Amino acid sequence: MDINYLLLLQNFREATGGALNGFFEAVTRLGETSGSSPELLMIVALVYWCIDKRQGVFMMMSLYTNRIINGFIKITACVYRPWIRDARIVPVPGAMAEATGYSFPSGHAGNATAVWGGVAASKSYAGKKNPTWVRVLMVVVVLLVAFSRNYLGVHTPQDVIVALLLAALVLFVVNALMNLLDKKPEADVWILLGGAVLCVLLAVYGCFKPLDTYPQDYNAAGALIVDPAKMAVDSIKNAGMGLGFFIGWFIERRLIRFSCDVGWKENVIRYLFGAFSFVLLNHYVGDVLSKTLISAGLAEGLAKGLTQFVCVFWLVAGAPAFFRFFHKKEKKQEN
Repeated sequence: MDINYLLLLQNFREATGGALNGFFEAVTRLGETSGSSPELLMIVALVYWCIDKRQGVFMMMSLYTNRIINGFIKITACVYRPWIRDARIVPVPGAMAEATGYSFPSGHAGNATAVWGGVAASKSYAGKKNPTWVRVLMVVVVLLVAFSRNYLGVHTPQDVIVALLLAALVLFVVNALMNLLDKKPEADVWILLGGAVLCVLLAVYGCFKPLDTYPQDYNAAGALIVDPAKMAVDSIKNAGMGLGFFIGWFIERRLIRFSCDVGWKENVIRYLFGAFSFVLLNHYVGDVLSKTLISAGLAEGLAKGLTQFVCVFWLVAGAPAFFRFFHKKEKKQEN
């Protein structure tokens, strides 16, 4: 049934000459968080740094919690991609670059639900929900991203549906945690500990899961279809991102405490600085750091996990520390 559905979409793509391929390739990027596609994180950063800090925290906490849970399930279920299961499936080539590793559940659909669904589900600092039209638009974006994974031929319907349900559950839990923090701010330490434990468990699971519990199938070139060692590295990278968020969030909340309530000019400057520094760190500095650590003898997974930790920590706490410092400096100059 699932393969027949993908073949139906594939036949439509071929019959229309791929007229909608570009549109759905653009839509699917709204669920990407890889270093080569930072657009989604830069939108989240815009909300967090410049518009509504509480909503930004909600979006990121949902995103990174979902990535951790998604990572656990991927390396437990070990489900191959559709074109590996059935050679008749020919995905859109442009979507293949980010369609690595195992297929179930869909990372893109989960990311989109956590972020865009987070906009629909979260409250602002004023305690109000976003306007109805915004919430409806966010739900439409989530559904489009989810459908794009099927349309492009890189995920089955069950990959997408389960990802949507899991991320929706994460939104429910994060919403409850944010409401708890509104009433009991000191509960942040327990959220930090809970998030850190989840991250460490994923890293340990990825590192020590026995190789014979992974599928050991080879392609025509004699290489493993999915390399368990790479999946272990991906698990540690996800754990590093999660730790970067939870530790950075706690430090910012307790020590930095920046505010979005500044003039529009300052917000423009802080966003340009923050976005440029994050992309620079993610694309260039992080790559150099990772290679340096590997050359120094650190295992690839730990090196890349540490690099991801640094990048996300900068997004959540590093850049806001600069914002706070320069805001105070400007205030002193005005006085």
